[in-house]
Amino acid sequence: MLVGLSVNHKEGLSCISNAYVNAVIKAGGIPILIPLNTSKYQLDQILSRLDGLILSGGGDINASFFGEELHPSVTDFDTERDIYDIHLVQLAKEKQIPILGICRGMQVMNVALGGNLIQDIPSIVPSNIIHSQQEPREIGTHTVSIKEDSQLFSIISKKELLVNSFHHQAIGNIAPGFIATAFAPDRIIEAFESEEGYFMMGVQWHPENMAVAENPDMKAIFQHFVSEADLYSRAKEIHQRIITLDSHTDTPMYFRYGIDIGKDNGIIKVNPKDLGDSEDCIVDYQIKVDVPKMKKGMLDATIMVAYIPQGSLSDKEQKKATDYTFSTLNTLRSQISNCKQVEQAYTGDDLKRIKKENKKAILLGLENGYGIGKDLDNLKRLADIGVVYITLSHNGDNNICDSHKGNRTHNGLSEYGKQVVREMNRLGIIIDISHTSEKTSFDVLETSKYPIIASHSSAKTIANHSRNLSDDLIKAIADKGGVIQIGLYKYFIEKDGRANVSKAIDHIDHIVRLVGIDHVGIGSDFDGGGGFSGLQDVTEVIQITLELLRRGYTETEITKIWGGNFIRVMNIVQSVRINKNK
Repeated sequence: MLVGLSVNHKEGLSCISNAYVNAVIKAGGIPILIPLNTSKYQLDQILSRLDGLILSGGGDINASFFGEELHPSVTDFDTERDIYDIHLVQLAKEKQIPILGICRGMQVMNVALGGNLIQDIPSIVPSNIIHSQQEPREIGTHTVSIKEDSQLFSIISKKELLVNSFHHQAIGNIAPGFIATAFAPDRIIEAFESEEGYFMMGVQWHPENMAVAENPDMKAIFQHFVSEADLYSRAKEIHQRIITLDSHTDTPMYFRYGIDIGKDNGIIKVNPKDLGDSEDCIVDYQIKVDVPKMKKGMLDATIMVAYIPQGSLSDKEQKKATDYTFSTLNTLRSQISNCKQVEQAYTGDDLKRIKKENKKAILLGLENGYGIGKDLDNLKRLADIGVVYITLSHNGDNNICDSHKGNRTHNGLSEYGKQVVREMNRLGIIIDISHTSEKTSFDVLETSKYPIIASHSSAKTIANHSRNLSDDLIKAIADKGGVIQIGLYKYFIEKDGRANVSKAIDHIDHIVRLVGIDHVGIGSDFDGGGGFSGLQDVTEVIQITLELLRRGYTETEITKIWGGNFIRVMNIVQSVRINKNK
């Protein structure tokens, strides 16, 4: 495990105390010094080769970086180092690299991610605690109390810890996404960590000196950090070897706002009513999936869908829905063709080739069979442009079937719906029952010759939501060889919406226990409501792999979850095209 160490900047030298180096070595890591420079490109290239980052101690931080005037006591600062350290934090967080901040390093983490500092403890927070001790660094001089529900407590299993202290700046307002986990007796924050599920931890003391002196608690901190770096290294290597596929993203829904999937899209102004919601207002929205974000997140492929809100069943409205379907998919195909870093995939073999060519792959899907209207010929038009699956309904009954949120118009799959299923079988288009009623889903299983999927649904036993699947339905889909792609909408994961990565993997565990490893995958529903703290967008999907590794899943099993099972079903369903051409 290569662990990067940020450096001090003294007399033109990039240097660091040997204690950091030795603490990492003792914990089983390989320390690498990151030379001081302010080029984001160069730092990004270095971080791409690392498995962990330690932000070392040092001088004060210039208050201009958190929007304040310098306090008179702040004289020992280095603006160049501040820029370097802030870049390191922001770039490492983008890559999901485990980060341990020590003393100044903790303060840099806070500033880089939106918090601020107490610039001078003695004058701003009068205290009888000495935060700049005279004793050697191996010696602890005051205690800190540790919150029992924290990662730090899980590492050292103590509510109180004796620490050293060498600082006169401290954490003020904590950056968004972090929680304080340890406090000095004067309530100065002595440790914090990310509450988003991945390893980003800061400690205000200097554990490296105490670890080298064989303090077991400080050694445990470095050992845990290095183990997280090892896990990240393994996850990164797995993503480099296998095909990772997300079976459902709704990004084309935002084409009307001018987004381009080939670009790194920022925040856009959106009216939810334009997207089929009842709310009529203007809100800020951050696009969750595009090609640059896929590269950052090490995701190889995604199925982007044309989402069609359910409207009336009049001929006029259905034609409008069909026109919108093809317009959206043609815009997507055009954007794909205009980006050299991505290619449209049609088959499993395409996915393998595109991966080897170091490009990203996008496949096409249709969410809501309402988009085909009453004309079965539209199915061939969709197959001809590469649509790999069709979600039969959305949130309302259509001519094909009843929705999970409908009025039981057909008591399941309609007669026309049975024709649709048979024609999709004939054309090699996968049938997706996410959003359908349970009766519809069982009717589809009875009618279809081939395996089916749920492209973005989860387990009802874990979270009782109407969009999730009962154990009986999961078993029936598996018995036919199909696959359930876990959706990451927070209320699919946890009934109260308090979702996190661990709870998402609980759904995978449940399905694996119920029907085996061959029938589960991942369909994030990003840009369609999917995502939650710690897994907000495609840049964070390695967190899924990390949690799977923590739970003992093998690379073979992870390969199946991350697309292998879906590709198997796609190959089976599309085999009709190959046989037809023989």
